Amino acid sequence: IFIWVFMATFIGTVFFQVGNDANSVSKRASSLFFCCINQGIFVAIETLNTFPAERALTLRERKAGTYKVSAYFLAKFLIDFLIRLVNPIIFSFISYFLIGYQNDASKFLTFLVFMMLCSQASTSLTVMVTTLCRTIGSSVIFLPLVLELTRLFGGFFLVPALLPQYFVWLDALSYTKYAFTGVVNTEFAGLTLYCTEKQLNAGICAYLKGEQYLVKNGFDYLNKGECALVLVAFIIVTRF
Repeated sequence: IFIWVFMATFIGTVFFQVGNDANSVSKRASSLFFCCINQGIFVAIETLNTFPAERALTLRERKAGTYKVSAYFLAKFLIDFLIRLVNPIIFSFISYFLIGYQNDASKFLTFLVFMMLCSQASTSLTVMVTTLCRTIGSSVIFLPLVLELTRLFGGFFLVPALLPQYFVWLDALSYTKYAFTGVVNTEFAGLTLYCTEKQLNAGICAYLKGEQYLVKNGFDYLNKGECALVLVAFIIVTRF
């Protein structure tokens, strides 16, 4: 809990009150992406060594007929699910208002839901990787590679409008992209922006509405509901 409070406060103060001028566009997008990344990294580290450490004991008790695999799976899934709800709630309540996103209850709740889904997706992906790798040693090698790919194709470094077509399939597998696209669509929709005199380019302001950023970078190809559904499907598939 201390770590989540610290990280939320730290991120909130780094991007403290981003404002609504033209410079806030890049800062707003950066902070949203970092919020998604933060949910993934710490959850993955916390989850990394759980299943490999329990594997031998679980196999032994399964052979002894103590309980079925389904009982272990359901218990582990429920515990992970409930624990991963606490961290995003703490994180969202602190970071959202420090950064100064839109003061709207529905937008805050949507942001909170996407942080929860991002946390659950990262947990599910980590459990899948550690299950396939079987040992902590191989998981430590392979998991960072998987997480790095989800960050690279998370929609920030390579916005949808600039994504090479031959990497579309890999982009579609990144849970970070759907979480980031969801919060970007939530935050930039209905956002009113302005330019100072120094920010004008030949007397023209680059962004006057948040929707302009969404269209220019291709984030409007998915809506919030579609992003949420894909994340739910991602969690189900990786858990399966």
